[in-house]
Amino acid sequence: MSAPAKALREFWIEVRDRTRVDVGQPDLPPEVATAAGELAATLWRLSTDAANRGLDVFRQDAERDIELAREEACRADSARAAALLAIDEAAAITATDRQRIAGLEERLVEQQTANAMLREQLTTARSESSAAATALADARRDFAGELEKLRHALTQNEQRLAAAERRALLEIESERAAATRARKDFQAANERLLEIDAAHRAERDSLRDSLASLKTELAATVRDSASVQEQLATKEALLTNQISATESLRQRLETLSKRLETGRSATPRSALRPQVVPVRRARRHVDLSKLPFPKRNASGQ
Repeated sequence: MSAPAKALREFWIEVRDRTRVDVGQPDLPPEVATAAGELAATLWRLSTDAANRGLDVFRQDAERDIELAREEACRADSARAAALLAIDEAAAITATDRQRIAGLEERLVEQQTANAMLREQLTTARSESSAAATALADARRDFAGELEKLRHALTQNEQRLAAAERRALLEIESERAAATRARKDFQAANERLLEIDAAHRAERDSLRDSLASLKTELAATVRDSASVQEQLATKEALLTNQISATESLRQRLETLSKRLETGRSATPRSALRPQVVPVRRARRHVDLSKLPFPKRNASGQ
């Protein structure tokens, strides 16, 4: 017999002893006393049987509640073990993600530094290209000025030559009467004409050499400008590749952050499933709002 049943039986025995009524009075007839005793015994037996039945029902209910409580405790222990295992796994995943995020942050800083250097190089290249274009424009302007001067000088020389020829003809016509003087004048004019022609040819050759030198310098300037343009295009392509790599790293960071938030949100649901014995565990919170994510502007740089 269990302790609660034994205590309840002793309680009823004590109550029965205290409430016992002695009906054996000498002034009652024996039949009445016997009937009263039998009635009291019958009532006591019926009440005892009813109490025993209630006690059996109470014992069965108590045993069933105890069994349910044991099963609930087993389920709570299993849920607690599963929650502890999930928390350990989440902590391991969080540590791994933190290491990955730290590595990605280092790579992001390196990429940002490289992008800054490339932007500086691009700015320098653009400045050099602008300076080369300005120098080319100045060279073209100077070349046009020199060419105009050469044309003007050539026109003046032709005019001088024509004037000299006219003067020579006039002198020949005027001095034809005097043969000796005419021959001397003609020879002098001829010699003078030869000198002028030689000087004109020398000056023309010098002008041609100057023109060829200017053309060579112009071609070299054009080649340098083309080389600068090619270098600028190469650097712009490299900058585009670096920007694409930075964008890819940023997307991977956002994906890892979402996975980490998903793991955090799944951990409390599994930990709060048991309702009988709530187990509170401290969870680590990772704040990703303070990470130095680069903000992209409208031009994508």
